[in-house]
Amino acid sequence: MVKCDYCGAEIEGLPYRCKYCGGTFCVWHHLPENHECPGLRRALSPSQLERAWAAPVRPARRHRAAYVSPGELASLAAGALAVAFAWAYPFTARSLLAAALVALAAYLPHELAHKAMAERYGCAARYVVSPWGLLLTLASAALPVRLVLPGYVLIACPAGAGEEGLVAASGPLTNVVIGSLALALSGAWPLLRSLASASAVIALFNLIPLGGLDGRKVLRWRPAWWAALLAASLALLLLSSRGALIQDSTSL
Repeated sequence: MVKCDYCGAEIEGLPYRCKYCGGTFCVWHHLPENHECPGLRRALSPSQLERAWAAPVRPARRHRAAYVSPGELASLAAGALAVAFAWAYPFTARSLLAAALVALAAYLPHELAHKAMAERYGCAARYVVSPWGLLLTLASAALPVRLVLPGYVLIACPAGAGEEGLVAASGPLTNVVIGSLALALSGAWPLLRSLASASAVIALFNLIPLGGLDGRKVLRWRPAWWAALLAASLALLLLSSRGALIQDSTSL
């Protein structure tokens, strides 16, 4: 029985051979980005993979346990550290704690929501680091507005437009839910207000309907959903910012 060169699982049926590195892989790791292919730079670009969503054939559903490779874990850690660095500046004890909350409870859940929703529909999904995005995120530590784009979830799946919209909406929706809970509990722990504000900022940034951001896909799918998510994110940002101003004024 032939085994996958990446995960070691026995391959049922015909194995997949990667034309970039020559390895043999199972159905879940045959894409170059899913087996850390050394020839990934020669593989399909993210925009080409994204266009596979438009294919009319729906993939066969196959429920399986979520899988995160060591390479993907390293990418997630790099992205989270970049976001934490941007939010931690100017590196006080309080800002470091707030930055850890933002990275672990706002940024990572956003990306993992995309991955989980895509895999729910039988798609191949993997978080990858964007070198330029990583640099811009780190550089934004000195800017009034933090940029949150150290990486993205690369998805390859011939699915319907509705599923693409749901996958895109899952990230900002996760931020709105987490931010609302943080705001509701901020009376007991004021630092949660920073988490609520950061969750709103991440949701709003991703809802911009440009390029490969979530907003373009959600707006194309359901304009009403995009408007509702945008309104909820704005309300969350205003409420969390207003609460912070009130807190600061009462402490003077």
